[in-house]
Amino acid sequence: MIAENDRILLVDPRGKKYLMTVTNKIFHTNLGKLDISEIIGMSYGDKIQSHMGKNFSIIKPNIIDYIYMMKKMPQTINPDDACQVIANTGISSGDTVVEAGAGSGAMTLLLSYTVFPGKVYSYDINERFLKVAKENIDNYGKGNVEFKLKDIYEGIDEKDIDLVSLDLPEPHRVVGHAFEALRAGGFVFSFSPCIEQVIDFRREISKYDYSEVKTIETIIREYEVKERGTRPKTRMLGHTGFMTFARKI
Repeated sequence: MIAENDRILLVDPRGKKYLMTVTNKIFHTNLGKLDISEIIGMSYGDKIQSHMGKNFSIIKPNIIDYIYMMKKMPQTINPDDACQVIANTGISSGDTVVEAGAGSGAMTLLLSYTVFPGKVYSYDINERFLKVAKENIDNYGKGNVEFKLKDIYEGIDEKDIDLVSLDLPEPHRVVGHAFEALRAGGFVFSFSPCIEQVIDFRREISKYDYSEVKTIETIIREYEVKERGTRPKTRMLGHTGFMTFARKI
């Protein structure tokens, strides 16, 4: 049963989504206005009707909804790329992660959910970005993230870390610090838009006892499926960035 202050996702007849908190307010859309207080006591899966007679479905939001709809500042890593971190490092509940380059907090949020009740330490030197990331995590997170206004190029405070996740202009400058902070078997990961960053990162990686080193990219191609024929959609998500992984041995 939905209570006041619960988070919901409203989906209109066209499939457009609206993420909100259940309060005593009127919500206006171009398909009519909704009295959100009427949702209190309803269940996920129920529908609420606008004053124009349009039905809106009420569903429970998940982490992907939060990532797509959170407040954005710099370019945000998309969930298709972010999920590769989980698939290629095996991080799980109870692990400890150090992240650098908090941005808007999208990656932070995914890491927070993945390792809960483990801990995420998020470094950034931009106070404005940290503020936005903290707001997003406070709104949607698990309460297991500690934000640090600190330059990770100068070192990592934590030890026995399971993953060091980097989204920085010069990730190669953190390779040595990551090696010292990681437990044996832990991973360092870097997301880089430019191949030059990857080359520098891989060169630095080769100076330490890292194994399972690889660089990948994610390319998503959605299909249009119809009775009379199936083909790839004209638009596709192409190159977004390079992801490099290495494991401490």
